[in-house]
Amino acid sequence: MSQRQSISKTPGRRPTSSRQSSASSYTSADFIHTSSLLNLRIAGLDHHFDLSIEPTSTLAALKSEIERRTEFPAEYLRLVARHKKLDDDSMVLGGTIMDETGIKEIGIGLENGTKILLLHSANYFNDKVGVEQLNTLNKEIDKVDAGRKDKSLDNKTVHELITQLCCKIDGVETNGSEALRKMRKQTIRRAEGVAKKSDESKRGIDP
Repeated sequence: MSQRQSISKTPGRRPTSSRQSSASSYTSADFIHTSSLLNLRIAGLDHHFDLSIEPTSTLAALKSEIERRTEFPAEYLRLVARHKKLDDDSMVLGGTIMDETGIKEIGIGLENGTKILLLHSANYFNDKVGVEQLNTLNKEIDKVDAGRKDKSLDNKTVHELITQLCCKIDGVETNGSEALRKMRKQTIRRAEGVAKKSDESKRGIDP
């Protein structure tokens, strides 16, 4: 038997098209070996941080993780990478994933070290008045928290100020916006968290 015949009978070997073997796509068999976390650099809207995420994660998942880090609703985010707007939330972040039947998941093709620029989406501008009101109240919460930490405000005063702020937060009109309602709820939780930490400090618990 010739060497050529021996190779052709080797089990598990399949010819691979140039498209399947390209750097921007993976076969389902190969992906297990090539998968590694994407390290992305996030910048914009007063935020700068690094983020690691699976290349098989979707753009929607990336937005959710950025929301978790920034407390800024994903609905208000527009992401830009390499001068291109990233608008399709269903696309995976890494290369296109293929199997024997063809394309399984379309990929954006982000690489390690890619910089992701955060911008405001159109939804943000629709809710801008309410967002700015909540941002102002968040700064007031920060001031109360600073007073709690340096003990210039006692527990009773902290609770009084937080109660006043929660009333103001509840008064921010959402006008039916789910994103603004979510942001308002997050702001309430931040305020309540400061009051809880104040109670823990009073009881001698390290918050």
